[in-house]
Amino acid sequence: MGTRRRRLSRRGFLGAAGAAGVTAAGLGIATATAGAASAAGAGRVGSGIDLALVNGRIHTLDDQDTVVSQVLIRDGRIAQVGSIGGAGQRYEIVNLRGRTVVPGLIDNHVHFIRIGQAVGHDVRALETAFSVEAAQQVVAATAATVAPGEFLTALAGIAPRQFGPEGRFPNRAELDEAAPEHPVVIATTGAGQTNTLGRDRLRELGVTVLDDGTLPNQLNAYTALAAFITQETKRRELLRAADYALSLGLTTCMDDHGSAGGPPGTLDRVTGHDHYLDLVRAGTLHVRTRCRFPEQNDPAVLQEIVNHRWREFGSDLHQMSGIGEWAPRGANYQASLRIMAERGFLYHQHLISTQEIQAHLDAIRQFVTSRPDLPSPAELHWSLGHISGLTEAQVHEANELGVGLAPHGWQYLTGNSATPNFRMILDLAEVPVGTGLDGARVAPLNPWAGVYFMATGRHSGGQIAGDGSHVVSRTEAMRLYAGPQQGWFSKEEDRLGGIGAGRFADLAVLKADVFDPRAVPDAAIREMSSVLTIVGGRVVHDAGIV
Repeated sequence: MGTRRRRLSRRGFLGAAGAAGVTAAGLGIATATAGAASAAGAGRVGSGIDLALVNGRIHTLDDQDTVVSQVLIRDGRIAQVGSIGGAGQRYEIVNLRGRTVVPGLIDNHVHFIRIGQAVGHDVRALETAFSVEAAQQVVAATAATVAPGEFLTALAGIAPRQFGPEGRFPNRAELDEAAPEHPVVIATTGAGQTNTLGRDRLRELGVTVLDDGTLPNQLNAYTALAAFITQETKRRELLRAADYALSLGLTTCMDDHGSAGGPPGTLDRVTGHDHYLDLVRAGTLHVRTRCRFPEQNDPAVLQEIVNHRWREFGSDLHQMSGIGEWAPRGANYQASLRIMAERGFLYHQHLISTQEIQAHLDAIRQFVTSRPDLPSPAELHWSLGHISGLTEAQVHEANELGVGLAPHGWQYLTGNSATPNFRMILDLAEVPVGTGLDGARVAPLNPWAGVYFMATGRHSGGQIAGDGSHVVSRTEAMRLYAGPQQGWFSKEEDRLGGIGAGRFADLAVLKADVFDPRAVPDAAIREMSSVLTIVGGRVVHDAGIV
């Protein structure tokens, strides 16, 4: 006889995460003691010296929205919250001078490792430019760091409408002015724009480019330039993306491999992670990563994956996580769910329309009913991703089945609808809810674009998306990105996300107080950055301000 499944509340799902609550005792500014260390480089990568952050506004993003002034970091974890009294070891005191600190942001669905497949030198920072002039400045700044004649590219993750008030890409002359000695190509997933040198170089490679620099099809440009990708360029571009992410306070990427055997730019199933593994082995990749692997069609291949990959295996910094964003569905779905459950695998599924969300929920219900002997979706940490068409009834069904919800704001870049409905989901969900953007092609890597979309209701062009009904508060948006429930999506709700004793010491000291609309107007949310980023207790980005 099968065992009866118990429905869990959202707090029940988080378990130890909720129990690691923060006290606000001892909020006074720390006084230096004999144990304090002022050694240069303390807290930097490999220093071995602990950090005490004092005199700040440190948002823990726990259920009570606790804000404290001090935290102590030891051995890569948060050791004390609210007071550093009695620390008794060598530590460097970092005086925040009132600055705002948040937990490191977490994207629970991103194609981060695939950024290594970028051609030329990826100008990722164009995601944070919101006028033609600002775009020119970003291109010029990148050109200053790259040898003349090398390609500067941004092929997806941006959209013409973000460059307001013009609402277009910089034209050929404007890109010439920004980078006269470099071929430049920028584009959406469709059309794009080059400068004069970029136009001429692409034509030499057989790519159609109009005289004014208009690129009718960016895929043709990518395919031509992809012939020059090497393992060295892959490592370089992934490190460039990591530096960019850390400068924004994005400290964890839950990476989805994406389609296997798809168009140019997708990862090879066997060798596609080699550049990433090189950096992991070298100890030079400081963004925390959790990797999921897909199989879209064949249950036999899925069986091989779960048989030969070790789930939740690796270091605290880099781990194999589970299956996503695909598993074989349709007639093969019950077999796929059984295969993953038998081996205890986490599973995260890409879903967009109301109809496919319902088909997925129906399949999970059938599985739960037919196989009560296997772990439940809640125990396995199964989740639905993107979920643009999610309805109220489907939220209730997810609650009943114990399936986590991961609404993603990919509509920000080129969409016009108020979906997913973050407001409705937060109001009704009893299961963990976390977010990401699905970058870095159909959406930016920049997490602040996602915070902006959720908290203002506006898309990349600055206009209200749909009726704006999806809007949540700034604090709610930040919790969706950085709260302790984000760890649930990698079976780490006891240690990843939020700020609490025993949790990973991943924090970002922000350039301004994003919670205060007077300090950071709505339009400036997506321009937010970190002046000091800490991952695992080590400073991995330092703008030289704190």
